[in-house]
Amino acid sequence: MSENVRSYQELTCKPLDTYEEILGFLQDPPPWRTLCTELRQHSDQAIRNKDINKDFGETFLETPQTFCHYKSETEVKLIKRHEIKKLPKTLVCHDLANGYHDDSIIDGTNNHEAYTFYNWGGIDIFCYFSHHLVTIPPLGWINVGHAHGVKVIGTLITEWGEGAAFWEKILESDIEIQNFASALVAIAKTLKFDGWLLNVENKISKPSKLIEFVRLLHSVLHQELVDPVLLWYDSVTVDGHLNWQNGLNNKNRAFFEACDGIFTNYSWSVGDVEASAAAAGDRLTDVYIGIDVWGRNFYGGGQFNTQEAVKVAHSHGCSLAIFAPAWTHEALSDDSCDVNVPADEVCATYDQFLLRDRVLWGSLWPFLNTKLPCMLPFSTSFCRGQGQKRRIYGEVICPGPWYNLRHMQYQPNCSHGPHGYLLSVLENIIAVSRHGILNNKAGIVRCRRSLESSRMKMSIKDIKKIVNKDTSDNLTIIDEDGTIIEVDNTLTVEDKVEVQEQHVEQKPEKTRKVSDVFRYLFKIKLPKEAEIQPDDESEPNLNKTSTKSMIQTSLNLRLGQNTHKLRLALIPVPDELECLEPFFEDSFIGGSCLKVNPSDKIDTSHRLTRMFHCNFYFEKAVLACVVTKTLADARQQYLNIELRAIDSTGRELKIVLIGRDGPKAHAIGLSSPGILYAYPLNSASDPGFRDIQKYMLLNEPGFYVPVENSYGWKVRYYAVSLEDARVLSVDCRTGSEVGPILLGHFGLCSRSDDGDAEKTYQL
Repeated sequence: MSENVRSYQELTCKPLDTYEEILGFLQDPPPWRTLCTELRQHSDQAIRNKDINKDFGETFLETPQTFCHYKSETEVKLIKRHEIKKLPKTLVCHDLANGYHDDSIIDGTNNHEAYTFYNWGGIDIFCYFSHHLVTIPPLGWINVGHAHGVKVIGTLITEWGEGAAFWEKILESDIEIQNFASALVAIAKTLKFDGWLLNVENKISKPSKLIEFVRLLHSVLHQELVDPVLLWYDSVTVDGHLNWQNGLNNKNRAFFEACDGIFTNYSWSVGDVEASAAAAGDRLTDVYIGIDVWGRNFYGGGQFNTQEAVKVAHSHGCSLAIFAPAWTHEALSDDSCDVNVPADEVCATYDQFLLRDRVLWGSLWPFLNTKLPCMLPFSTSFCRGQGQKRRIYGEVICPGPWYNLRHMQYQPNCSHGPHGYLLSVLENIIAVSRHGILNNKAGIVRCRRSLESSRMKMSIKDIKKIVNKDTSDNLTIIDEDGTIIEVDNTLTVEDKVEVQEQHVEQKPEKTRKVSDVFRYLFKIKLPKEAEIQPDDESEPNLNKTSTKSMIQTSLNLRLGQNTHKLRLALIPVPDELECLEPFFEDSFIGGSCLKVNPSDKIDTSHRLTRMFHCNFYFEKAVLACVVTKTLADARQQYLNIELRAIDSTGRELKIVLIGRDGPKAHAIGLSSPGILYAYPLNSASDPGFRDIQKYMLLNEPGFYVPVENSYGWKVRYYAVSLEDARVLSVDCRTGSEVGPILLGHFGLCSRSDDGDAEKTYQL
């Protein structure tokens, strides 16, 4: 083997496909193991997202809830926290074209539009899935998951006759069972990930031995790792038959009792979830209901209607196992990625992914919980691990596109809201997508409410109430199968719906170019209409040995299952802006930053934007760093950061870090009890700045960033006395209600010494 090939292989994360490779891993583990990082501690409390909005009630796709900003000042309140161990958990099972693509290259690639996941604040476990025998999570996923307090697990999967033969070998003796269990534990411990998903998709001749193996693996994992996770996938039963139960029952309970939880198959009914919840007893949150985002033979049809299934699991108190949410990226039409398409069109494809991903996770967010960062120092430049260029302190160090998950930084955990899109059934979208209706807040609100009240089809009377005017422009849509349709907007509403219905019967030839502003970014791969029928609930014989062929699988199919699938369509609303928008044209550190939009053409009200729910404890004082940059069309804009805290007596406090230069440190602006306005300490001649600079360089050198900057970024530091208190949220608000500003970096650090009281703001 050449040195170049060997070097490339050493810099690539790979699965293990044979038992010999597993044993070889232990003898010669990959060199990148030294780059793996430990799980970063987060608070033992969390926020139930449904507690954030008072009007939680019934949640509809057409009217997504607001988590990214406060609708009014009266909404500003501290949100109740709950013991995280008592809350249902959310697992993401990442399956993207059998895995190991750009994400497996240690040093990254130049494919800056490769898939990334950034909704870390709402999940607890990340499982990297493929159909290789042993799926080892790539380095980037381990590190970025751990940075966000998320456990990362690998997958052991066996299938078909080959899988049956594998288990015949493993289960033939206690020594083999012990060796294999020890090997899996050693792999996880060496690479610092947190456990395994066990997926046995083949018949087993010695099911009692398999249960023994699961018990042993669970025991050794918990001896060698800190708070690991071992999950069993609902596949083979305790009789040794491959027969998915779609829930927890006597056919798989022994596996459930031998590990930390069960991940159910996806073809469940509401009754299955109800029965599983009852069967779980006091281990209710250890039942992870399988949620297939692709919607294959799945309740509600998945995709943009995945919320419907999540509601069922949530209502019964079960945990979630969200499978393949990268559907938002993978299902984009390959036609739009033609190498002959100009670069700006390719970028538009990635914009489609960002919108689709935001729509999907925005619909699920009300049913999740938010983890709370608690370790200090805390800092982030908001990079998503990719970009068109890479920068350090604003200076370009890599002039070309890049992708490397290892360089993703901490992401906001409350950024979802109803900005920039409408979602409803296809017929409704066609009916209301006429010029004028999307140009003002009142029209958007009326439209969303009308869509919500008529899930299946709006009446012509309702449509005419919200349509403002006609237009002669044609409407371009993308139907479920990716086919382009041109709808003449001079037609009546009734005619438009008729045109769409005619299209269903005779589809025109596909068109590549889409230039109209109304793009339907939705493509569906039809689900397979098959569901596995569970066996009866008789007590199984755990010691029974199967004598049937190990190649044949035992399946009971129930065909023609009604999955209640809705045909949904998505339309962007260009003038409705995200509160915190990822910005790839510039960055302070990495490949992107945040563009803070204080308002937009649809909603001109001045937003108070949420950034982080958190739980940072300060013994004596807070040091803060905020880095911003103005844009050409809003040079006078500035950004205030608001820290909401509570002290040991329960008193609520608010510290406003003013985003512009002001009075000296001794000039403290107090508007009312419990509120302080702190100005930056940035002048080299200011004793207060020199004091905190010295402290950071000596005690927290990794937290400090230079104040001097030649690339338009303004670095500001703040020092505030905050004794025995916790910062529970970080919000931001611009000085002016119009015009965006870039937020390139934010950090908090605790100062434990006394410092100089004259140089620190007192509250």
